[in-house]
Amino acid sequence: MISVLLVSDNSDLIDATRSFLEKGGEVRVDAISSTKQALDVIRNRNYDVIVSYYQLPAVNGIEFLPEMNGIEFLRYLKSHGNTTPFILYTRVGKDTLVIEDLNSAQEIRLTGRTQPVTELRDVIHQAVMRRKMERDLVQRTDLLTSILSATPIWVCQIQDGVIAWANSTMSSALGYPVGGLTGRNASALFTGREAFDRASRELTLSIDDQGWGHAETELRNHDGTPVHCRLMVHAIDGKDPSRGQVMAIEDITEKVKLATAVRESELAVRELLTHATSLVMKLDTDGTITFFNTFAQVFFGYSEAEIAGRNLVGTLIAPGDGTGRELTSFVNEGGLSGEGSAIRITGMHQRDGQPVWVAWINKAIRDPEGHITGIVCIGHDITDHQHRDRTRISTAGWKDRVIAKTDVEDEVFDAVFTICLEIAKEGREGKKVGTAFVIGDTENVLAKSRQLILNPFAGHRVEDRMVTNHDIRENIKELAQLDGAFVIRGDGLIEAAARYITVDTSAVGIGKGLGTRHSSIAGITLVSKAVGIVVSQSGGKISIFRDGQMLQEIG
Repeated sequence: MISVLLVSDNSDLIDATRSFLEKGGEVRVDAISSTKQALDVIRNRNYDVIVSYYQLPAVNGIEFLPEMNGIEFLRYLKSHGNTTPFILYTRVGKDTLVIEDLNSAQEIRLTGRTQPVTELRDVIHQAVMRRKMERDLVQRTDLLTSILSATPIWVCQIQDGVIAWANSTMSSALGYPVGGLTGRNASALFTGREAFDRASRELTLSIDDQGWGHAETELRNHDGTPVHCRLMVHAIDGKDPSRGQVMAIEDITEKVKLATAVRESELAVRELLTHATSLVMKLDTDGTITFFNTFAQVFFGYSEAEIAGRNLVGTLIAPGDGTGRELTSFVNEGGLSGEGSAIRITGMHQRDGQPVWVAWINKAIRDPEGHITGIVCIGHDITDHQHRDRTRISTAGWKDRVIAKTDVEDEVFDAVFTICLEIAKEGREGKKVGTAFVIGDTENVLAKSRQLILNPFAGHRVEDRMVTNHDIRENIKELAQLDGAFVIRGDGLIEAAARYITVDTSAVGIGKGLGTRHSSIAGITLVSKAVGIVVSQSGGKISIFRDGQMLQEIG
């Protein structure tokens, strides 16, 4: 219901109009006959609309408001912050009534009217609706201002190069009081004219699909200190440039400091790696060498200028069938699929053609989105230089990591590893052979496996079952063609061949491309203290497992 305060002149026309307004039930009218009464009433309650006669009868005895007419009444209300819609009516001559909505400058002239002024109802409704819309607009504006003030993003409006408005976040961050940026030239916020011109060019050239211009620059704090910022600018109305632009600003000072620190750290690390006593190189995702430290240059015989930009395959690794399998084999376990936990032992060539074996740990380099951008490879020469056969691998540098806290003896591991190398390289009768060896914790391993065929080693003398006995090496290679695994005690006694592993492998996580043989050996080492070695039939790679994980890979 609409509440109306009517300051009446007590004429019949106004009284009839009052009755008409109340008759519809949507309007309640409080009628009074003097401004003194009106002032007393509005001190205690609010009205939606005030309707007052222009010329009020003089009221004697009012000391603070003598002879106040409708205009003076309105002036008094405004001076005291009362913004209630005000409708003024007055008589012009004997038979003309003029109704004026002073808030909207609307005027209605009625001549010779003796019936109720029905038009007044429409004017009242319009005034109330307009007031409601104004109040809602103010609330929305206040809410929007509160949101913009609470956001961590700096936001401002620029018209004709001048800041017309800025949120409090931006003002306080730049050291200004709230509203202190309004009226300032936008170019004055930059560290100099050159910075302003460069940012303006970038904002014009770097526009995204939504029409936002982007730029990075330095703004100047109120105390003169520079602030690294990312700017985004968009026209408020693309059809009316005079309305200006909205500019959103992000303070990236800390990000810039962090990026600078990272670059400095990378330079320091690069300097450290350059002079490290390990082989260090960096590859891109295509296998191109982008970094080669001094130690690697001396070891392989290439200078940095000669090796940089060349592919790993064809320089350090001999090219194969052209499928790219050599590069994938080199990086997939330690670099692309894993996180540097496995050691990859690779046969490589120095510049003079001499073969060498290098144990590599590969680590993937990822961008903020997790995509691989390169691979860092740290290697150690494990070639057995004490023998004329330079293709032999020395286990001295990494064997302890494999057999530590097991019952596997050094010479036993070396003997099995040598047999695996020969099987991987030679196969059997010109055919590639895949097989597996489980060494140590034999009772536990036998309890979790079963024979596929009669055990070929059952009933033989102990000396004919020792893996360190060179005379039985050919027999082992022959039996390697059978399915299943060899089970060997830590002291070298071969307990069985063609042994089927029966453990659950669901808890084992191995790299892609490895088959059931690898899963089985990884599974048995997870539930025992045995060491497992697998020779892959497809590629001749040798994988060494311990505690359910691949520790080494030789290819």
